[in-house]
Order: sequence, then structure tokens, then C-alpha cells
Amino acid sequence: MQYGGYFRLKEIVEQGSMESKKILCEYKNNQIYVNGKVLQGLAVIDNYAQITGIHYTSWENATQIRSMQRIEPSLDDPFVYVSEPGKMKNWPEEQIKKELGAGSANTEVKLTIIVPINRVWIKVSRNVAHYALSGIIHEDEIKRLEIQRIKA
Repeated sequence: MQYGGYFRLKEIVEQGSMESKKILCEYKNNQIYVNGKVLQGLAVIDNYAQITGIHYTSWENATQIRSMQRIEPSLDDPFVYVSEPGKMKNWPEEQIKKELGAGSANTEVKLTIIVPINRVWIKVSRNVAHYALSGIIHEDEIKRLEIQRIKA
């Protein structure tokens, strides 16, 4: 099933491939390929996804994430968004905010997390992939986390 342009990772893994609007997602060798190119920062191990990427937010939220070791979705959106590593480097903040629907994007939270695949959705647009994770990302799911302000 596709939802708002997002593919559910669990279904890609179970079915082997999914296609919609000129986008073909395939699962092979524990990785996801989109139109023949491997998605960066994503590995599937059993029923878990290991995701290494960037969560964009404000400096205030990033320092709170670092101290609490958890990432909570906003009240009006039940997902936490993580982007492929390096894909939006040097993008202006306004463009990142528009791409992700974020209220603020002046700080990068670089992280590696391991979550069940049934919580992961993938969206591909403009040659950038984003991972949408349902619910709160807890301390025991975060394997690495560092924050860095984006240079204006």
C-alpha cells in the first residue's frame, strides 16, 4: 500500500517490490533499491531497519533530543522524518523545510537507529529519499546521535 506518496517498508520487504508513479522500490540483499539505485543509510536485518541519516529540526529541539535521547513527532504529525545522509547538504533551510514539511531546519541531528520495519515508510521525491518513522524513537532504538548547526 502507498500512502501520500510513501511506501511501507514492511510491504516492500514482504512483496519484493512495489511500484507507483514511475517509482519502483525493490528489496534485495537486505537493501532497498529505488529505480535501480540503492537507498543510502538503510539496511534491513530480519524484521528491523537500521537507518543512518539526518533529522532536521531547530537547535532548541536538537539539544533536547540529545539530552533526552529520544525523538518525538510533533502533535499534528505522527511521524519523525529522517533523510538519506548527505542528500540535502548545502540546501538552503527554506528548501529543506519545504521538502520535509518541517517548521525549522537549522540543525542536523545525525543518527543511527534500529526500529521494527513495520514503523518505517519511505518517500522518494526529487531524487531524495526520506524515511518516516511512526511514533516516538526511544533511547534503546538510538545507536548513535550527534547534533550540528547548519552554517547559514
